[in-house]
Amino acid sequence: MPSPSRVCWLFSPIRSGSSITVYAAGAALGWPVADEVFGPWDRTGAPYHYPRSQVTLLEAFKAAGERLVPKIVPRGETVFREIAMAHKPPASGVISKHPHASIGPEDVARVWPDHRSVVLLRNPLFALNSLFVRGWDDATGGGDMLGYFSAIGRHWLADPHRLVYEDLRKDPATYFGRLFAAWGEEASPGRVEAAIGYAQQHYHHSSKSTAGSQPGDSPDAVRSERAWAVPEPIVETYLADPLMREVFALAGWPTGRDGYPAARGG
Repeated sequence: MPSPSRVCWLFSPIRSGSSITVYAAGAALGWPVADEVFGPWDRTGAPYHYPRSQVTLLEAFKAAGERLVPKIVPRGETVFREIAMAHKPPASGVISKHPHASIGPEDVARVWPDHRSVVLLRNPLFALNSLFVRGWDDATGGGDMLGYFSAIGRHWLADPHRLVYEDLRKDPATYFGRLFAAWGEEASPGRVEAAIGYAQQHYHHSSKSTAGSQPGDSPDAVRSERAWAVPEPIVETYLADPLMREVFALAGWPTGRDGYPAARGG
């Protein structure tokens, strides 16, 4: 059984708009999403129903120290192929969503030079706020996640096609046009309009819900933008970090404390 002719990757931190981006793009392209197939979850059950090969992949990937070593390559290809063939109708491409710092675009380019990738960032302070306002403090591991955001931030700085989540809200046509161009896919008006239409009708509050999607929820009703819950020490850490300041400046995000709401304290 042949592999899909196209595998396109989206790298991003968590809570950064990766779900709405890949599912909207998948709807426009007619491709399925391989949503975090490298782990850490078994996604053979609802709502994903991925093939058993996905569990084989995530277990092998974990055993390999979350690195794309040679034995991982054929396992990944099997998962992509089976997800593409299970799509109705069978798809010519697959979108791989990887909101982790374990591997990056350079790793994928090394083992799969024909794959295409793009890196997406959302302002890390708002991404963190999305966790804190939901009471998902445990997801931070009790820390500020600076190392995690910095690792993906370095990939973002090196990516000439880099995306900024805030542009999805401000200029979705340009946003999806840049995404398709980064993947080497035609950014036709029909495709861009289809992606925008999907994004306007769905809100992906969590990648572990029904494929992350809640049809009918307004993407404008973003909880993390209605309240502020990031502890002040974390805000100060990010605004003082040299790499984060470089990322913030290039992305057009405020680099001063007055650019953010009042924090809840230490």
